[in-house]
Amino acid sequence: MELKNFFRNSSNEIYNQNMDLLEDYDLITPLGSPNKLFLKFLNSKSLEIKNDEITAELIEEFESSLDSINLRLAKNQREKENIFRQERVWINILQNGEWIGTDLLLEHDGVVIEKTKEKLLYSEMSEINISEGGWSKNKITIDTYDDEFTFEINESKAVPLMEILEDNIENQNRDEIDDLMDLYALFEEGKISEEELEIRKALIYSDDRYCTNCGEKLDADAQFCSNCGQAVED
Repeated sequence: MELKNFFRNSSNEIYNQNMDLLEDYDLITPLGSPNKLFLKFLNSKSLEIKNDEITAELIEEFESSLDSINLRLAKNQREKENIFRQERVWINILQNGEWIGTDLLLEHDGVVIEKTKEKLLYSEMSEINISEGGWSKNKITIDTYDDEFTFEINESKAVPLMEILEDNIENQNRDEIDDLMDLYALFEEGKISEEELEIRKALIYSDDRYCTNCGEKLDADAQFCSNCGQAVED
């Protein structure tokens, strides 16, 4: 149903004001029609609206309703699922002072910048921020425990991508993060080399098990190390 059919007696000026307000509150469909759920809400309320004029207060009442909340959550979820189906998002990265395009690949344990093959693990990410970027772009900065990664992405995909990353960060194994923090502390204190840091990080994220006494790789169901006989810790 079009808004002009709902408010049949409205003047063109009031109709345009209503449409502008709905657009401000993101209640206009891609086809340019008012949100059907909002029109249904107006009809069910039987409100007396002076000169058929929609108000911000009326929209806020609608947005506080359960149906509206569910609608917004469903929209966000569809945007997230769309990014996951693609398994990649087009971004711009800064190289040698110039912005160049590449794909950001979404994987189960982190993201990969296709052009540089650099991988950022979710468990290494500490904070994500969005700021204004170039034309129709947002700038996303991912802080890790020892560095940061900044890229530009289309505005429509910035918030959904940030939510996906934050969800994955939250779902990481807390033990892995604690182990990672301990490793970085040892490295910063000069107790292990950078090469040993990388090796031990790989062991943290590996599904393989290793003997805590001699370092021998263990069979999946082993109760004792085949090399030194050490009992396998749970």
